[in-house]
Amino acid sequence: MILALAFISLNAIAQEKRGDNKKQDRKEMRMQGSDFTPEQQATLQTKKMTLSLDLSQSQQKEVYTLNLTQAQERKANREAFKKAKKAGQKPTSQERYDNMVARLDNQIYIKTKMKSILKSEQYTIWEESMANRSKGRKGKKGENRSDNERRG
Repeated sequence: MILALAFISLNAIAQEKRGDNKKQDRKEMRMQGSDFTPEQQATLQTKKMTLSLDLSQSQQKEVYTLNLTQAQERKANREAFKKAKKAGQKPTSQERYDNMVARLDNQIYIKTKMKSILKSEQYTIWEESMANRSKGRKGKKGENRSDNERRG
C-alpha cells in the first residue's frame, strides 16, 4: 500500500515537471518570433503557407506582401503597447473597443485579400487551418477555466 502511494506521488511530480517544460518551450518559441524582423517573419509565414497550400510564384509574392504588412503592423502595435505599459498607462474602455474593432476589420481585410489571391481549393484549406488554429486556442482556455472552476 505504501509502495503504491509512493509510486503515485512520484508519477504526479514527474507529470508536473513535464508540463512546466512544455510551457517554457512555448514561451521560448514566442520570444524567438519577436526577435525576427518583420521581413523574416513574413518570409517564414509565406514559406509555411507555400508548403501547406502549394502556392505559385505569383501567389507567393502577393502573400509575402500581405504577410509583411501584417508583421510590420504587429511590430508597431507591440512597441506602442510596451511603451504605454512602461509609462504605466492602461487603455480606456474606448481604446480597447477601438483596438478590437480595428483587429476585426483587419481580419476581414485579410480574409477578403486571401480569397482574391488563392484558388478556391487553397482558400478552403487556408480557412480550415485558421478555424482549427482559433479552436485550439479557445479549447485550451476553456479547459483551463473549467479546471479552475472545479478547484475554486
